[in-house]
Amino acid sequence: MTGIWGQLRGFWKRPRVRIVFWAALTGLAMGISGLGLPLEDYLRNVRWMSRTQPASGAITIVLQDSQTLIQLGANDITHGNDADTINQLFAAGAKRVFFDRSFSMPGNPIDDAKFVAALKAHHGKVVLGAAVDSNGQMGNFAGKIPLQAYRDHAGMASVLVRHRPLNQNVQLPYASGSPAGKIPSLSAAIAGIDGKTDELFFPDFSIAVSSYPTLSYIDVMRGRFDRSLVRGKDILVVPAAVTFNDIHSIPGQDINAPGGYFHAIGADTLKLGIPREYGWFPAYLLVLVVIASGLGRGRVLDIYRFTGLVAVVGAVPFLLDYVNVQVEVIPAFSVALVAVIRMRNLDRVEEAGETNTGSGLPSVQALRNSPDLSTRVLVALKIRNYGGIIGSFAEHVEAQLAKEIVRRIRISDESVLIYHEGGMFVWLSSIRSTFDLFENLEGLHRIVQNGIQVGGIDIDLSFNCGIDSEFDRPLSGRVASAMQAAEEAVRNDELVYQHDARKHEAQWEISLLTSLDRAIDNGEVWVAYQPKLDLRSNRISGAEALVRWTHPERGPISPDKFIRIAEEFHRIERITRFVINDAVRVAVELERHGYEMTMSVNISAQLLRNPGLPGMIAEILAAHGLSPNRLILEITETDRLDRSSKTFQMLQRLVQSGLRLSIDDFGTGNATIDYLRYLPASEVKIDKTFVSLMESNKEDLLLVQSIIEMAHSLDRVVVAEGVETAKVLEMLTGLHCDLVQGYHVSRPVPFRDFLDFVSGRRARLIG
Repeated sequence: MTGIWGQLRGFWKRPRVRIVFWAALTGLAMGISGLGLPLEDYLRNVRWMSRTQPASGAITIVLQDSQTLIQLGANDITHGNDADTINQLFAAGAKRVFFDRSFSMPGNPIDDAKFVAALKAHHGKVVLGAAVDSNGQMGNFAGKIPLQAYRDHAGMASVLVRHRPLNQNVQLPYASGSPAGKIPSLSAAIAGIDGKTDELFFPDFSIAVSSYPTLSYIDVMRGRFDRSLVRGKDILVVPAAVTFNDIHSIPGQDINAPGGYFHAIGADTLKLGIPREYGWFPAYLLVLVVIASGLGRGRVLDIYRFTGLVAVVGAVPFLLDYVNVQVEVIPAFSVALVAVIRMRNLDRVEEAGETNTGSGLPSVQALRNSPDLSTRVLVALKIRNYGGIIGSFAEHVEAQLAKEIVRRIRISDESVLIYHEGGMFVWLSSIRSTFDLFENLEGLHRIVQNGIQVGGIDIDLSFNCGIDSEFDRPLSGRVASAMQAAEEAVRNDELVYQHDARKHEAQWEISLLTSLDRAIDNGEVWVAYQPKLDLRSNRISGAEALVRWTHPERGPISPDKFIRIAEEFHRIERITRFVINDAVRVAVELERHGYEMTMSVNISAQLLRNPGLPGMIAEILAAHGLSPNRLILEITETDRLDRSSKTFQMLQRLVQSGLRLSIDDFGTGNATIDYLRYLPASEVKIDKTFVSLMESNKEDLLLVQSIIEMAHSLDRVVVAEGVETAKVLEMLTGLHCDLVQGYHVSRPVPFRDFLDFVSGRRARLIG
């Protein structure tokens, strides 16, 4: 067993084995996380665009266009209009009629009677749309179904569409849930396919929108149309007027068209056969096998094999599209890309070997590869204008220049072995005292300032030095520290800069980025909930979701620290998605226990500039089935608001989607009167710095009072945070504040503790 373990360790020490491992892990992460989905959809669009084909001709589109509304002199189509259109279509020989609209609401009695009579006259040949109910169950559930009087004589089908990340593509369900049970999607109903509610498919968007025969609704209703376009066809009636707000970008086609075309293309796709989707793993496995197959032969992947592999992987999906088979290739590409980049870097390092070819000196790489410890101070000397000097002379000047630099270094630091890389010269000094070494380097600087003569030409040199004296670390790690210190000396215009072990904290902060995703996955990152007390009803009406990180070694990590770093390196989206998902899940869980509460989540100003934010939130709400108005987004300080700014437009989109906004930290930074004037928020949160001091500071008390009165005059709900004493709570009650939160009510706690707190409080109130 020991021998096997030793062999495995030896195998792992091989750089190429580790490269293959990390490449495989990168591809696996891309596949599991779905990070490559937008790029995957982009490639699909390119493939569809490259093989445009006509529609089957079995479907004719009837457009409820703007011309229809103008001639009707109305803002919408009545059920009486639909009855006339149905009768005209069947009189012309239509096979079936499908409506891409919801019929969950009745019209006026006369129109309804006329509509029911038309459905009855063509019993079973008309299919009416069922749509999502924004006030009911979300996800793949068509809650708005046709009225029973209509369903007695007509079929129904789901018109639900699932938009992919960044809205680059769409998928359609085979069927949807509904209050009446499982119903087919519109495309499946047209194609006569019986599918499952938990399966989606990609419409084949190589089918051109422009190839579908179309008629104007008003022309059909009044009988002035080419009947040959209807005879024996399935008719799809589609809302197309701009006022219906159902115009979308069609993937793979440079065109915007009504959403009904998704279903028409989906139906034609299904008529060609059920699409088969094999996901990302087959291509990923193929590429991994090809790369790993070269492990025993030295180089795993050269540029030629990489190019050929990419060409094959890229061509296979294109060919499979012709037989209605879908595969994903981005994880496979990421494996090949990571492998080839790191392999090429490794090849260059190995080719460079242990000697600098330009100067003939030992290469710094020899030190980087050294696991040895040394009690000598490591010095890195950087020539500031080295590249310019070398570029100005003949090709052999580098060796001569390096020889002169080495000679001067050894004047007072005899017999040291000097390593060279570019403009950097590195050595382990024989001078033990750091103070003496500093003096020695100052002396070296004075000598070099006098110039160096190479080939009869005087050369002016300027250098800076970095030193590392952490003797308990191997040389492989100390080289980077000394060279980094030399770069720091250049930036700060200092002769010598010493690497400080205390700066390891900066390295720790950078490592937070790589640790964060793992911490979220293994449960170190979690969400605490701080109750919000309604002062009028004396009940807990909501909670603020606050992210927490409990590190197994460092203990609790301040949210201010890791959130700041996540924002700085544009990684805040993962944390926000995690918190929103947990908050929405908790809201649904509370509802099961009989508590209907709002959930507040902080949104970074950086994320407000991400166009995918509304889609991300909508996806989470739909997955858990929570109404948008139960989620409050707390907006912290952003750039000064302007009605034309992208941030302001994003906030409007969020509000229009049913979400609520809260102005966080009101009274500080930019969160002032401008926010109340322009931000479409329903809630104002007074910053805790003012609330906590209002008991002892009259100015803060007056400020809090003014904020409450001003916010109420603009119909905003006011929340005071930082309530830590009963006296402050009493004062806020007297000022008619709406909601409070703070340690006096409860600290932020895990969900189970929050649930116990709310249950206990209700029991006390009832008792």
